[in-house]
Order: sequence, then structure tokens, then C-alpha cells
Amino acid sequence: MDVLQLSDRLRKHIRSLHERQGRDQHQEFLAEGVIVCRELLRSRLYHALFVVVRRGGNEEAWRLAREFAQRNVPIYAAEGCRFESLFEVQTPQDILAVVSYPERSAPLSGQRVVVLDGVSDPGNLGTIIRTAVWFDCPDVVVLPGSADPFQPKVVRASAGAIFHAVVRRVEAAEPFLRQLRAQGYRLLGAQPDALNELPALKIPQRAALVFGSEAHGLSTAVRAQCDQLFRIPGSSALDSLNVAVAAALTLYHCWLQRAHAPVHPRSGRRPR
Repeated sequence: MDVLQLSDRLRKHIRSLHERQGRDQHQEFLAEGVIVCRELLRSRLYHALFVVVRRGGNEEAWRLAREFAQRNVPIYAAEGCRFESLFEVQTPQDILAVVSYPERSAPLSGQRVVVLDGVSDPGNLGTIIRTAVWFDCPDVVVLPGSADPFQPKVVRASAGAIFHAVVRRVEAAEPFLRQLRAQGYRLLGAQPDALNELPALKIPQRAALVFGSEAHGLSTAVRAQCDQLFRIPGSSALDSLNVAVAAALTLYHCWLQRAHAPVHPRSGRRPR
């Protein structure tokens, strides 16, 4: 395996990807650490442009580097402080990959879509992406006011699940939601003061599950686009549930309904 020395130009380029402006300019983002890079290798939706490994780093990082090299991905090495300067975390792991953005024109891949309205915490956003992939709902749409799904904190919080998801950022919420409805999706919005409760909610075959911020819930404009609102019943001691937990409960409810859906008599398959 050929290992190249990391240049100052590439180091500055990687540092620029910690900012949204740099990511959008280059259409690239970062995958940091062993777990995240392992998922990147398993992905069919994303690919690495190049990889940087700590010189003298652990065997698992170098094993992954060899796998990337077998796919003709250039491998660079850096030592000590020079390697650590590529990260913003205090104790970085021993491998990093630079990844190209997904194609903006990629179509929705399934019948269920997760839509996030003003979910600004990167940890919550990454956890929702991870949960959506687990429950076979890999289409995640991020509306304005939400965290950037391609920032390193979100990618780490997703544990690399983002590489198995079709994630798209939308600049204008209302036109996109109207387009979803025109395509036959029913918009179901999570709202703490809704009358309908999740356990009784029947999820249609084509559904967009919409979640808002913990502080404000769904925005007025997004709420107006929803066909139905629902809430998750629980203790009245709190005003709301963590949005990542709310999304997990809702996605599990959808998964259960789909798992118990009747088999189509001709195809022998359950609806996705």
C-alpha cells in the first residue's frame, strides 16, 4: 500500500471542512474515527476521496486504510500534533476520511420519510439519522433551522449511519412539503398538544414523519402543511419529550405496523 505524506495544502483543506462554508464550497465532509470509517466502507451511497491515518496509529485504523487503498482511495499519513490538528475533538481516533456530498438529485428511496424542522442539536440529529436507518427508513430531510447534517458532530453522533441514509438539506420548507404531498405522501407531525395519540395512529403506506425542535415544536408554516398531528402519551410532569426519543418511538411504531402488515397476495411482499 502506497502511503503519501500529508501536505500543508491538504491539511488546510481538511480544516476548512469543519465549517459549513468550506463543506458547501468543496461539496465534501469529514468521517472521523474507526466506527464511522468502517460504515463508510460498507456504504453504497457515499465514497471516500482520500484517507488520513495517524503514523504509528492502531492496527484497526491501518486495516481500514488498507481496505480503502484496495478501492483506489489515496492514503496519507501524519504524525502527532500534525495529525491531531485535523480534528476539533481533544482525543481523536487514528483515522479520518474526506467524503463527497451525496447527489442532490437523488430520489427518495422508500415509502417513509423523516422530516426535521428546526432540530438544531447535532447530537439529536445524528441520533435520529441512526435510528431512522435502524428502522429501515433511510430518507431524512433536513429543513431550515436544523443543524447541518454533514458537520462532524452529526456524523459522529450517527455512528456512521449517515452513510446508509439518503440525507438532503432543503432550503425552503413549504415548497418541498407541498411537493411531498403532491407525490402522495401524507404528512404526520409530532406535536405535544395534538389530540391524536401515537398508539392509535395508522401510518399510511406513503408517510412523511415530521419532527420539530424541543423548544418550539413544529414551526407554524410546517404545522399548517401537516395532514395530521399526533402526540406521544406519557407523564404530564414534563412539557415535552426529547426529539430523538420521540422520533425513535414513532419509527418503532411504524416498523411494527409494517412488520404486521398483510402480505400482498400477488407479490408475496409486505408494503415498504
